[in-house]
Amino acid sequence: MVSVIRNTICWILLGGLAFGLGGCAKEPEKVAWPKVEWKGQQDEVLVRSSYEVLLQGKKVGYMLLDAKLDAKAQEVYGIWFTAMKYKRGNDIVSNLLDVHFVETPEGVLKSITVDGNSSPTEQPASTLATVAGDTLEARVETAESESDSRKPWPQDVLGPLAIDLSLIRRPMKPGETRSFSNVEPNSLSVYQQKLTAFDYEDYQGQSLLKISVVSTQGDLSMEGNLWVNQDGVIVRATYPQMGMEVVLTERMKATLLDKNANGVELDLNEETSVEIQGIYNQEANTQFLILTSTLTDLNGLFSPSTHQQIKKSSENEVVILTRDLPQTMAAEQEDLLKTYLGSSSLIQAEHQAIRDQVQSLVEKLENDQEKLKAIHTFVSQHMVNKNYSKAMASALDAFQSQEGDCTEHACLFAAMARAAGIPTRMAAGLVAIPEDASARVWYHMWNESYLNGQWVSVDATRTPGEEKWSRYIKISDTALSNEDDRQYALKALLLLGDLQVYSKQG
Repeated sequence: MVSVIRNTICWILLGGLAFGLGGCAKEPEKVAWPKVEWKGQQDEVLVRSSYEVLLQGKKVGYMLLDAKLDAKAQEVYGIWFTAMKYKRGNDIVSNLLDVHFVETPEGVLKSITVDGNSSPTEQPASTLATVAGDTLEARVETAESESDSRKPWPQDVLGPLAIDLSLIRRPMKPGETRSFSNVEPNSLSVYQQKLTAFDYEDYQGQSLLKISVVSTQGDLSMEGNLWVNQDGVIVRATYPQMGMEVVLTERMKATLLDKNANGVELDLNEETSVEIQGIYNQEANTQFLILTSTLTDLNGLFSPSTHQQIKKSSENEVVILTRDLPQTMAAEQEDLLKTYLGSSSLIQAEHQAIRDQVQSLVEKLENDQEKLKAIHTFVSQHMVNKNYSKAMASALDAFQSQEGDCTEHACLFAAMARAAGIPTRMAAGLVAIPEDASARVWYHMWNESYLNGQWVSVDATRTPGEEKWSRYIKISDTALSNEDDRQYALKALLLLGDLQVYSKQG
């Protein structure tokens, strides 16, 4: 990997002056100074910019981008550093992401290293990946463990700064479109990017070209807008679905966020909720809800479940009927159920401590329904610090710390249910929390376990029998395996930028 080497001059003493007797000085030897090579100083700078990151109009962090072309080695190398800070309940969360990459001169990814932490409660990890033909070989290292993986890799996948570098190498013109694929550093997933240039707009005295960006990966899609100057540098970017804005700033203003500093205004928990319009019948056994969005295509986004029926689905509107009582659905194919029994970095179903705890809970129970209830009760009672303000930690972390929000409850429940031989997956969506005559829907995560040919919903943040499933709106589910990472959770979060929820009675 090419890297910028910081040169320091080392003084080497080859010999001192030798003075002879009689007052005569010997001719000093010529000093052989070492040759200093300023590697990297002559490399061509492609990108060097910094940005402030705003969420719902409030500053939460910054990004630094650097990329250079080493013409001699025929490689592009660079960094993408992100620091973000915000509140989640009573906690101050600081996220760091340090990405180093190497590409071909055309931008095709050769290798990438990702260092960072998702929260102070999670163990920092380093991911090292390299492209070997049609395979991506990766290693994840923490202070306690390391794991290797391989997965198929398409040709011509660009690096993490593909959009920035593409616009600088070849600035777009109004009416032009451009498509390519690039890597997303956190998950090492391949995203498809489509750029469409519109016209010039005035922004703070500058004439900037407006470009729309559509990023897709599987059935996940996110839209944004860029404003680019004549050099192809992105001056401003907005992602309305997430309420996020990125603004070019002076390099010296990008200072490391102090995790102990006061004045954090944004509470992410508050931002991940939407008020329900209309009269919401809190105690009803069924709810008839209309969800609308102008920024996200809702058609096919929501899927039926044992407690949810889709009455209507279109690009801008979906009508959902939710029920407390489960409805019969088609049985799952047996070969697919194996996906929901495996262990992963977040769902450690094979960990001995978890397996021992499960064995002590279920060894005298006769059927899976009783086992599931015992595990549900244990997780609900075991997680004594239910502060609902942590980022996603693993099942083992939750088991050992006994604290966390809905994500930790769901991870621990999934691991324990799988250890008992019960196929279990994660579900993400929204849940209504009644407040007087109105209500809000909040981002939430729970589980679904397969019992007697049917998926059964389980919310381990509540004791068994306390759930009112008519208040839950499911958006997506996943096994949360190593290949099926946390991307599915974005489907729910992307909606919250402009989602409106209406309660329709009758």
